[in-house]
Amino acid sequence: MIRASEALDVGIVSRHGKRLASFYHDALGFEAEPDLLLAGVGCIRRLRWGASLLRILEPEIAPAGNSAEGGLSGRPGYRYITLEVEDVASAISACERAGGDLAVALTEPRPGRLIAQVRDPDGNLIELAQGR
Repeated sequence: MIRASEALDVGIVSRHGKRLASFYHDALGFEAEPDLLLAGVGCIRRLRWGASLLRILEPEIAPAGNSAEGGLSGRPGYRYITLEVEDVASAISACERAGGDLAVALTEPRPGRLIAQVRDPDGNLIELAQGR
């Protein structure tokens, strides 16, 4: 397979796209790009994290269900994203101030590696990681 990009793009479907985009921009420092309005589909809010792109789709017809159902390992499929940050503790605080909540407390799984997990306002899991 020939890779055309060094980035991974991720999509989130949300009933509250504007609120969710604000969370990722304000709390985590994602860079906003122009929204895409697609007739018959909805609004896609695009945010950059380095070379990667987060797309938040707010469909014209609101989706049913809850993204937090099943937790981290309670159901199959994509469950979380990992963001490498300079200071996990500061990132946790910023997420909480912006409407997120702590899901897994700050821990050091091996020397020099800190991780925690937060939920965005829709309940999606974000692993915050520092160090290698």
